[in-house]
Amino acid sequence: MGEWLARAAQIEKGDKQAALSCQCQIGTVSSVSVPAITQPEISNRLLSAKEETAIRAWLALILETDPATIAEVISQCQQDADVRDNFIGRAAADLPRPDPIPDDRRICDQCANLIARRCQSAKRGEIVASRNFEPISDLLHRCEAYIPNADDPDRRIGNERWPGLGRNRERKDRQHQALDSSGNANKL
Repeated sequence: MGEWLARAAQIEKGDKQAALSCQCQIGTVSSVSVPAITQPEISNRLLSAKEETAIRAWLALILETDPATIAEVISQCQQDADVRDNFIGRAAADLPRPDPIPDDRRICDQCANLIARRCQSAKRGEIVASRNFEPISDLLHRCEAYIPNADDPDRRIGNERWPGLGRNRERKDRQHQALDSSGNANKL
């Protein structure tokens, strides 16, 4: 099993001197002999698939790639409730958590229409704004004229990504047409 595991076990047992004497380099994992546990607490439940996935993800996070070490950790977690709880706790503390509500808004700096701090879509008259519109570039929002730049994995343009925005534009266009044709401010 990897030295990091032996060192972690020593730290948890309070044997800081032995933990400090353990030679361990970041990014490298080598095998050490770990004394067998004489009386492991046999778990009364199996390791769930979700728990195993979390443990494997945590091992990948700490750059543990040795299949034998990974198999040993999983085996120990299946047999010993304390070991399982230890690794699940580490995974819960160290693994990144996804946003509970993913934010689909973008900043203008992520849009291909922003050139030299000016919105080219406004310049072409595609959005309601002055022709030399300089948006607040770090403000999250949804824009019907959004065009993803090369770094955005979602290649949909604004009116495909946020279809409700186009309806607002159509309503405003109808209002402007009614104003232009009648000469007064009658709204539809």
